[in-house]
Amino acid sequence: MKNLLLRIYDFFVTRRRWLWGGVALVLLVFVALAASLHFSEDIMDFLPLDDDDREALAQYQSQQSATRLVLVVEGDSLREEAVWQLADSIAEPDPAEGLVALYSQMPYRIADSVYARFDSIFTPQAVNAALLRDKAILAIPGASILSTAIAYDPLGLIELSTLNAQRSTLNRSFAFYDSPYGSTETQRNALLIDSLQTITDRVAQHFPTLHIRWTGAPVISVSNARRIKLDTILCISLSLVLIILLLAYSFPRRRDLWLILLSVSFGWLMGMAVLRIVTPTISAVVLGIGSVLIGIAVNYPLHLLVHQRYTSSVRQTLEEVLSPLVVGNITTVGAFLALIPLQATALRHLGIFASAMLVGTILFCIFVLPHMMSAKPTPVREIKLPVAPRAKHIAAGQWLVVALTIAMGAYLIASQMTEGKYENGKWSNGKWFDSNLNHINYMSPEQRADMQAFNIFNSDSPASSTQSTRAEQWQTYWHTHSADSLVSTIRTEAVATGFRPDAFAPFYDLLTSWKPVKAFDMSKLTQRLSDDFDYIGVCCSLIVFAFLWISFRNLELALISFLPLTVGWIWILSIMN
Repeated sequence: MKNLLLRIYDFFVTRRRWLWGGVALVLLVFVALAASLHFSEDIMDFLPLDDDDREALAQYQSQQSATRLVLVVEGDSLREEAVWQLADSIAEPDPAEGLVALYSQMPYRIADSVYARFDSIFTPQAVNAALLRDKAILAIPGASILSTAIAYDPLGLIELSTLNAQRSTLNRSFAFYDSPYGSTETQRNALLIDSLQTITDRVAQHFPTLHIRWTGAPVISVSNARRIKLDTILCISLSLVLIILLLAYSFPRRRDLWLILLSVSFGWLMGMAVLRIVTPTISAVVLGIGSVLIGIAVNYPLHLLVHQRYTSSVRQTLEEVLSPLVVGNITTVGAFLALIPLQATALRHLGIFASAMLVGTILFCIFVLPHMMSAKPTPVREIKLPVAPRAKHIAAGQWLVVALTIAMGAYLIASQMTEGKYENGKWSNGKWFDSNLNHINYMSPEQRADMQAFNIFNSDSPASSTQSTRAEQWQTYWHTHSADSLVSTIRTEAVATGFRPDAFAPFYDLLTSWKPVKAFDMSKLTQRLSDDFDYIGVCCSLIVFAFLWISFRNLELALISFLPLTVGWIWILSIMN
């Protein structure tokens, strides 16, 4: 392999026009592909979801009001007036559509206590009274929107006052607005939320003693998207600034600095281009993590340029550093390739992007960079360290590292056994990895407080009970009672109270043909996340160690090379813990 790469270098020494033409053509292709790549700010891309999981999650979110924006009005007085003034200023996009989505899955929203009253609610007298109440509600001016709700729930099994109404929790009032774009359409939701905020700011001027704001899943999704975009730009900018400052200090000859940046830029473009071939859209977080890759990739041209100080020619420099560069690249690329089998879309894309970027950088360093290097040795401004410590100080430092590593390892094991549980012959995860999905979202302290208050107020929602339990309650009841008999009773009383017999057809369908939607198993997803963490750690370690052993053909050297990685891993886990 080494001799082949050197022969390719020798071939282009006398044919550099071919080389520059090929590089220019490749760059044009890379730029065109990278420019057509679109970016997503959906944090859910980092969850290990298959197609069935995504469908179940979408249905789960529809039941959990994931499309609902929550207006929070905080203050001691005038809250109701502010809510109604805002309601008059906001045009509901399609209120009936939101009601259909809610009531079509009504069994998930029926409180447990209601089942005990079913027998009394379903008597002819109770049905007649309920339908007369519905008729009176529909006669109220402006109440025609409730006709959809009444068609699905003529007997009032869930309170109508919980829909598009406000309740108070301490000094907060809440009102609801359903986004027509779902919870993950962050671009459209961002425009919607900005429009709502403009209206809110205008209304708030008339209520200076109140604090009015929006929250809810769509708002938090938009906040996540904006935070991801900002963090991505910040991460990449900071890493570039720090790396450029360090390189500018270390390499007084600016030509060398530009060569390093050019090498990394070529690798970055190749990573983006390969990603575009695989997918049209990637998570912006992947590029944010790419700031770490810059620090890895910059080592390849760095080694080549610095080593030139100890050789008499560029070819000799390439010959001497070629093997360690290739070995280091393959081990790193192999570790990132281990991400590709994972189910999380963003992690697969990260594995592809990182591998392609590092491969692109090393290819540029081997085939192109040597032809651009100066024949003169690279001047390097060394960072002067204090006088080298004596041998006894070195020994003391070694013992200190060993002692700290043992102490941190013991701490990790103790915390694992304290926080975890011993099940099925092994310890379950304690505090090593945080698989709480609530922590994957960014929420401001204010949003977190609002959502906690809203969850307390909304404790009768499906979030307080599992989907499967409520579905089972509904199905169990109608296995032992006649749905057809209730339908017949409602038809009879509908005619008696002035309704058409089929006025409540949606409710009849719920009684006779409703089936539970696919449940979303959050515990299964959490376990899959934990398994993915274990897989990444074990697989990457095995790949790196195996290739070190193969490269050195010596177990002792492989173990010595792997030891710093092991110590670093223990230190990182312990410090993060």
